Amino acid sequence: MQKMKNYKVLFFMALGALLIPFASFGQDRAAELLRKMSDEMRSLGGYRAAFSISADEEQLLGSFAVEGERYRIELADVEVYGEAAERYEVNKTRREVTIMQTDTASVDILSNPAHAFDLVGRQYKPVLLSESAGEATLSLQEEANPRVKIRLTMDVKNNRPTAIIYGMDGLEMKIQIHAITPLKESLSAFDRAQYETYELIDFR
Repeated sequence: MQKMKNYKVLFFMALGALLIPFASFGQDRAAELLRKMSDEMRSLGGYRAAFSISADEEQLLGSFAVEGERYRIELADVEVYGEAAERYEVNKTRREVTIMQTDTASVDILSNPAHAFDLVGRQYKPVLLSESAGEATLSLQEEANPRVKIRLTMDVKNNRPTAIIYGMDGLEMKIQIHAITPLKESLSAFDRAQYETYELIDFR
């Protein structure tokens, strides 16, 4: 009986030794894919992305555009004009403009799309979940806050993202990216004159 137990211990030790290189490879491959995606998105300069967002059984279509630190989001009746320091959220239904500081630490598409795919060297640990048929899915967990998780799917042929899921405490928001195209015109800054009849709410 003791001899059998010793064989089992040796078996599991050998199995663990075999799995360690595979785990390391998965992390190395994930880091490589993440770097390639980051490089590809940065090489575009300015770009526009069409997306759909799913949460709580609802789906909304929208788009966002990025040019340096400036960004623009259009989603339902809301438009967001973003800069490095502040953002202007225009609600056309309520006829309100809300001003707040940009969360420069955020990589959430809806909070700061200028850095949504700038994930290399941040506090996220990438792990390769799957890769087949030209598509790879990575898991990124925030090391300082394990409650926050990101699941990213990308096309490995062109190194561009196709879907991203933000998760926290069991709640998920899925963003499907349908198209990414180079920006044809420079993004305009927020023009207060266009919304002079809107109520201004300033949270800066």
